[in-house]
Amino acid sequence: MSQEELAFGICSVSTLSRIENGLETPGRATLEKMLERLAGKGSFLQKDPEETKAYSLRHLFVRNIIRNSMDDKGQILNEYTTGGRDDAFVCYVKALESYDEDDFDKCEKLIEKTLSFKGIKIDSKTMDYLILEPFEMHALVIFAGCYKERKEYDKARALLGNLKKYMEESSSFDGLHGEMYIFILSEYADLLVKKGDYSEALAMCALALNEMECRGRTFLKRKVFDIKARAYEKKGQQELEAECRKYAAILSDLLTLCSPEKTRTMIVPIFNY
Repeated sequence: MSQEELAFGICSVSTLSRIENGLETPGRATLEKMLERLAGKGSFLQKDPEETKAYSLRHLFVRNIIRNSMDDKGQILNEYTTGGRDDAFVCYVKALESYDEDDFDKCEKLIEKTLSFKGIKIDSKTMDYLILEPFEMHALVIFAGCYKERKEYDKARALLGNLKKYMEESSSFDGLHGEMYIFILSEYADLLVKKGDYSEALAMCALALNEMECRGRTFLKRKVFDIKARAYEKKGQQELEAECRKYAAILSDLLTLCSPEKTRTMIVPIFNY
């Protein structure tokens, strides 16, 4: 069995490599899942191709959500539910729909049901023993969003802080996990602005931007600069606020002009932060 086959759906290949080399100790659930897979016959990927496809579709759906690329969301869901599949992921999608409709009570109940498939509890003080898929991480972010909409900022902060710690201690930042980490940082920064912790919000924005530079991910940069602008506005630093808003507007124009049929030369000022 290759590293990719053993790690698939449990952890990243780089995390498995660190475990093999004694640089990281796996959590109990991670170890049990690996031992269970090693005890099985043949390749996991060959044994259940339908689950492999479903796993890929779940990842694609969440990636498009956090990148705000919604064009094929319905198509992905239709392909996923072919054959009557009705599981935690389908419940999560229904929760997203409720959140978009501002029905936060229904959204919370659906997210609790989504996470109950793995025995995950919202009020858990630690996530060290869990193996979360990106859609489950995003469900927790949405639950924090429900708290935020009700102005229960301390609860939202505790949940996002717990999820941020989980990502930093338990997950690798390969692929979608790295994008999800940046997304969580941006949501955390937005919450801190609403809560009035402007300096901490700016520090969170700086961390998010650094992660973007390290991983070559720029799709959330405009959002982060919008958050920075609001933080500077609240702090009374109008000059920095204006620079952030100007840069956010330029990023928006660049995104609009990315298609081949809409290209023109632009002068882009560089700001140092």
